Amino acid sequence: MSARPRIDLDGVPLVDEHHPPMVIAVLRYRTTEGIVLLVPESADVLVPWQHVESATVNLATGEVRVVLRAPFVERQPWLRGAGSLVGRWTDRYEMSAGSAARLD
Repeated sequence: MSARPRIDLDGVPLVDEHHPPMVIAVLRYRTTEGIVLLVPESADVLVPWQHVESATVNLATGEVRVVLRAPFVERQPWLRGAGSLVGRWTDRYEMSAGSAARLD
């Protein structure tokens, strides 16, 4: 296998969990300072960790979930009141169970 599979979250569209389907932001990447989100038709926005309640990736379902603290959401009009953003991560690299290294 020449390429290694990686978790690549750049480009995951995030919608308001309670009012889909409009994309509120696109996940870019994480830094030591916070999560970088792309606001559609705008620019990258750094959301500092102190404003993030939780940020998870479910490897079984591919769900990406970012929950933001209420005071931050209230001050950010681009969030449109969305405190819980969800999206679906999909692999760009396709690997079957047969091609994966097995540890029997």
